[in-house]
Amino acid sequence: LSVALSGTVLSRCPACARNFANLYCNNICSPNQSLFTNVTRIVNRTSPQGTPQLAVVEYQCFYRQDYAD
Repeated sequence: LSVALSGTVLSRCPACARNFANLYCNNICSPNQSLFTNVTRIVNRTSPQGTPQLAVVEYQCFYRQDYAD
């Protein structure tokens, strides 16, 4: 949903939409997250099945300058 919404907002610039989607997917799905992500805030929540869980609500990402460019 988040990527679809950003695509709508960024539709005037297809390259921007693709870059944003790529960055989002790397942040969320990368098997190497531990190399560039630092979790800074978590909260307790309960799953729909009633199981206690931790949820990440804030994190920092660290990228090399050439990747950011």
